[in-house]
Amino acid sequence: MRSLSFAIIRSTTKALPRWQHRCTKAGLKPNLIPHDVVTRWNSSCDLLEFVVRYRKPISKITCDKKLGQLHKYHLSAEEWSVIEELVTHYKSVTMFFSRDATNIAAVIPAMDKLDDHLKSIQSTQEQFHPSILAAMKLARKKMDRYWKRTDESDVYRIAMGLCPNMDGIQP
Repeated sequence: MRSLSFAIIRSTTKALPRWQHRCTKAGLKPNLIPHDVVTRWNSSCDLLEFVVRYRKPISKITCDKKLGQLHKYHLSAEEWSVIEELVTHYKSVTMFFSRDATNIAAVIPAMDKLDDHLKSIQSTQEQFHPSILAAMKLARKKMDRYWKRTDESDVYRIAMGLCPNMDGIQP
């Protein structure tokens, strides 16, 4: 979708007017596909949410034979399914960890809950696309890395009330 976005923007005489037409015809505002920015971790989810909302014009423009170069960006039904699963499960988690009010005492129990959820999904017979299951496995691996770091962190111990050296310290 990143590449499709750039291809539409760069083709100001063909693809861009066609994109605007397809959006309008689908009853959508002819917005450009948002950019996915590495330094903004929710931008990937914002992109995918946009893509799900604009599925009809995206499908139409990538099938348009007059815009042959865009055909390589056409998504299969399976790829659309993966995108919809990601949008459903990803945004709420990233928004929780992005809040200004989030502190370590809230993050640790949330990480526990997320880890339990990922474990339960992997152990049940829920039907997820293999790529989603692989992403969940990678997420658990990343979380395990962070868990190991909490063992080394005095801030974690203090926040969770686990610091053995705090006895006898006067405020």
